[in-house]
Amino acid sequence: MTMTQTLPAGEIRRLPTKRARIQDDMVADYLATAVESGQRTIQIGAGDLGAVCLKRGAHHQIVAPMGAIEALQAACDSRAIPTDALSGGPAARSDVNAAPFDLAIFGAETGFPAMAANWRHVSSRLRDGGVLVLLGADHGACARLADALEGDQTWVMEARIGGEAAIFRKAGKVCEATSLAGLARVSDPARRPRGVRYGLVSRLIDRVFPKRHSAA
Repeated sequence: MTMTQTLPAGEIRRLPTKRARIQDDMVADYLATAVESGQRTIQIGAGDLGAVCLKRGAHHQIVAPMGAIEALQAACDSRAIPTDALSGGPAARSDVNAAPFDLAIFGAETGFPAMAANWRHVSSRLRDGGVLVLLGADHGACARLADALEGDQTWVMEARIGGEAAIFRKAGKVCEATSLAGLARVSDPARRPRGVRYGLVSRLIDRVFPKRHSAA
């Protein structure tokens, strides 16, 4: 839903639609500075942050169920963002002739099987120096992936955003053996993921920036 504001002269100015949580707006602000026109971006799992990539002029691919793809399309429509450069499907498309990805997003609610199934493709197709955004890196599958990356010199954690998201940068070529070993190490369901922990800071952010309920 797009909000409007009446100006003194009687004109109407469109205001950007806010997301359900302030933390997601903070990640959106980061993406708005990290993504450049013409780049290739990919997201694994549901979420509307792909709209930021499209607004910045990127060629964006979403790997998610059809309902999530339609939800992203609707989010773009509500913000008047063109979707000509949007593609998607239930599985990542492997095209060896395509340019590498510049940025990858893994959604907070992505299950471990879906994350692991797409990780090999995404990690190998992300360019050296490319950015990996893990949403919800303090819990669930993304926390497990963060644990796996901690022991892999290919990945360097650069930032934490909003008490939950972790930003990694790819520092070199992926070693498949190391990558698979890392996933195997964190895949045990009985093992509680450590992830990117924030302690008091995370609790403070949750208190200062509580979840916002959408008006539509």
